Amino acid sequence: MLLLGKIGIGLMGTVLVGGAIASSEGFIHVKVNEKQTNGTHISLIVPAVIMPMAVEFIPRHHLRDASANLQQFMPIIDAAMSGLADCPDGPLVEVLDSDSHVTVVKSGGSIVLDADDPDETVHVAVPLRATQRAIDMIAEANGPS
Repeated sequence: MLLLGKIGIGLMGTVLVGGAIASSEGFIHVKVNEKQTNGTHISLIVPAVIMPMAVEFIPRHHLRDASANLQQFMPIIDAAMSGLADCPDGPLVEVLDSDSHVTVVKSGGSIVLDADDPDETVHVAVPLRATQRAIDMIAEANGPS
């Protein structure tokens, strides 16, 4: 019985450490609601650590063009990401017209996009840190130029 208790504690510790690692970068949240009858309603929350991990599984030859294109803009991207990380939480962009409303807000280390129009409502939240890691990995996929 004591052995089963030790195994249970070991498994619980493994699950807790795995959960901590998975959530260390934050979470990506995507929510889409189509407003028509029988419209699609999707809500997806995944650990943001999946972005850099997904880049690892893409064959390098498929990243060749993206890497070449990104490398020339990396100083601008790095400055923008650093500026976003350092700026206080709040609205960055708001667009309002007769039937739609779009906002881009920095909130708690994430960029949050909300869009609402007569057909659908969309919410996307992406952590900056995981985004920066994924962009860096793509830019470095074929080595520095």
